[in-house]
Amino acid sequence: MITIRHPKVSNCQNKSRLNAEIDVDGVTKEVWFEVGAEYAPYLCYERSDAFLIALLYWAMLNGHDIVCEAPVGEELLYQITADLIPALVTHSSVLYSSKITAPVDVDSLPNAGAVGTGISCGVDSFHVLAKQASPNGTKNLQLTHLAFNNVGSHGTGAKGQAAYAWHKSRAEAFCERHGFKLVLSDSNIADVFTQSFLVTHIYSGCFAIYALQKLWRTYFYASSGYDLNDFSLVNSENFGAGRYELLSLSTFSTHALKIYCEGVALTRLDKIKVVAEYEPAHDFLSVCGQHPNCGKCRKCKRTLLELYAIDRLDNFRESFDIDYFNNHKDWYMIRFLSKHWQRDPYYVRIYPLLKNRITFKVRVLAFLRCGIHAMLKNIKNKRLERAKKSCGALVAKS
Repeated sequence: MITIRHPKVSNCQNKSRLNAEIDVDGVTKEVWFEVGAEYAPYLCYERSDAFLIALLYWAMLNGHDIVCEAPVGEELLYQITADLIPALVTHSSVLYSSKITAPVDVDSLPNAGAVGTGISCGVDSFHVLAKQASPNGTKNLQLTHLAFNNVGSHGTGAKGQAAYAWHKSRAEAFCERHGFKLVLSDSNIADVFTQSFLVTHIYSGCFAIYALQKLWRTYFYASSGYDLNDFSLVNSENFGAGRYELLSLSTFSTHALKIYCEGVALTRLDKIKVVAEYEPAHDFLSVCGQHPNCGKCRKCKRTLLELYAIDRLDNFRESFDIDYFNNHKDWYMIRFLSKHWQRDPYYVRIYPLLKNRITFKVRVLAFLRCGIHAMLKNIKNKRLERAKKSCGALVAKS
């Protein structure tokens, strides 16, 4: 049983925290969410909404019911219990149908009417800005604030805090240069309740949104790059939460706080084309946690090849070592073609744009690379099979 005690707000110097004691089978843990003191009036201590969302998937994975001392918004509670939980449980063999007991609040909370989105300086993040910060966009949906939250994406412990500090400095520099209001937050949620951020990022992200639900009227949650054809609830505990973000974000969206899954109908290549023309992103695009980006990791290779495919590499000379890419183009193209042959969706989509740039040398080396990988995989599988047989024989003898 999980009991979420009534949230409280505490202040220390220039910071304000939303705190809640969480009782898990008699063991009490404290979870907090911290912002600058100027945002203290918007911390939602009246309801358990934020903490319920944060712990929902963890409770389902670990077989817990949830009791909330403070009320939960009527729409939110209904949508979680009537839609989200049954849908997830139906398509999983391990998730528990958590029962939620809480007072219901039917009233509307005061709201500042802010329109926000997260600023990670990644492709998905900049796509939101390119669309919603444009003066040609919808007037009532123009961004008023950007948010940078520490709820698990940077990791945990000292290493996580160091990563958070680095990314925060990039977000601050971007907002200072381009005149955006920045809402910075920190939290211990990822340290207290350990779970895979990839699997639960929607819940962690919406925890941060709902902790400040008296600030936001509208929030654009950048979609995770999954194609709509990838929508799935099957064994959600093993895959990224983005596979069913249309359902989860719809569940957490109410008449008082609208959460949009921005860019959900687009592929990553579609987004790259937009971001490539968004000048503020050119000097700040970050895909691997370094600046300039390393250019060699999985995310960097993919992004560089996408920019090469649409002839926009030179726009991002401050974010990548473009000369290195040009001098090692065969190396990148060999990996691109290998991934395409392995049916990686990211590379399948850019193949039509790059197929005429594939040289005979690249084709031969990519073929050899795929062959070597297949051979090594086959050897590994045979070794595993022999190990299983040996274990089985030992068990039979004993």
